[in-house]
Amino acid sequence: MYLASEGLRTAAMAIGMLCLPLAVVVCVAVPDQLRDRRLRRRGVQADAVCVERIRTGSVVVTAIRCEFQPQTGGTVRVTVNSPVIPPEVGQALRVVYDPQDPKTASTTLRLHSNESRKTYIQQAVLVVLVATAVVLALLS
Repeated sequence: MYLASEGLRTAAMAIGMLCLPLAVVVCVAVPDQLRDRRLRRRGVQADAVCVERIRTGSVVVTAIRCEFQPQTGGTVRVTVNSPVIPPEVGQALRVVYDPQDPKTASTTLRLHSNESRKTYIQQAVLVVLVATAVVLALLS
């Protein structure tokens, strides 16, 4: 009985150790998740023009700086995550922006992709791992 209890305790600790880095990833992603949720609810679509491709290193385009005109008028310049196939400078793309804060924007492709929903999956995995660790700790 003691060995089984010790094994459960060890398993609970191991799962708990796995939860820590996942919790950090989930917490870091929450602001983007909340922004995307807000944009899905009340966002307004607009045509934007790519004015700059932002690269990591020398090859991979990770972000796009673009300009668009919100309904209120004027021109807004924002930086959004790059779609899988980034537009060339001068090429059009669709963005969704918050009418209360036009600087808060994202591409329509990102909002409707699995990329913007992966945090929900990470949160579900974290909940399952924490629940498992708690149950194992209580059984030990």
